[in-house]
Amino acid sequence: MAFSIGSTPAVVSSEPGVAKEILTHPNFADRPLKRSARELMFARAIGFAPSGTYWRMLRRIASTHLFAPRRITAHEPGRQFDCSAMLSGIESEMASTGSVKLRNHLQGAALNNIMGSVFGKRYNLSEENADAEVLKKMVREGFTLLGAFNWSDHLSWLPKMFDPSRVEKRCADLVSRVRKLVSEIIDEHRKSLEGCERQLGDNGDFVDVLLSLEGEEKLSEDDMVAVLWVCLLFYLSIQIMA
Repeated sequence: MAFSIGSTPAVVSSEPGVAKEILTHPNFADRPLKRSARELMFARAIGFAPSGTYWRMLRRIASTHLFAPRRITAHEPGRQFDCSAMLSGIESEMASTGSVKLRNHLQGAALNNIMGSVFGKRYNLSEENADAEVLKKMVREGFTLLGAFNWSDHLSWLPKMFDPSRVEKRCADLVSRVRKLVSEIIDEHRKSLEGCERQLGDNGDFVDVLLSLEGEEKLSEDDMVAVLWVCLLFYLSIQIMA
């Protein structure tokens, strides 16, 4: 079934085969870009970049450098550590209260897994951690804005009059916090690499990987912020599944 939501054409299919073809066919490669996605992803991240040379480069970087099998294998000790910490926390809560709320433990393990792989840092979640809570709040807000229905995406004249969901302001506030957080982490990694000729191993975090890229694959800081921010959003998708 085909119809339009304002100025946005839409297609609905109840057949898995047809839906798969729609998602993979080149004619549907450039889907309408939500305002929140354009703002929060700097119009650069692989999930929202238009099909073309830049998108193919991001995909090549992701498959060759970030998610290569050897790199995933090299980070196995970190995942084992996160799992052990989670099981220890579950055991401690069970011993003290007689029951366990698994969601918090699964979310904490997912957060440390992503933070360890992406930024090379982990939080001690056995006690309250203000930085971890700030990060969780930012990721939740980002996912909420990306998933929320916004009439301004479909009625081009509406934003000129008013923003019913306050998407523009909420995105601008979040983008400034995201840029500040991720840029500070990138700067920390740059400083740690100054004056040394360290060979990047397979167990290096994603920030080090992106900073090591040369030539056509070298990304600007805005590109790196967008790619790393998407990695953090993956954490919330794991939360939802948990």
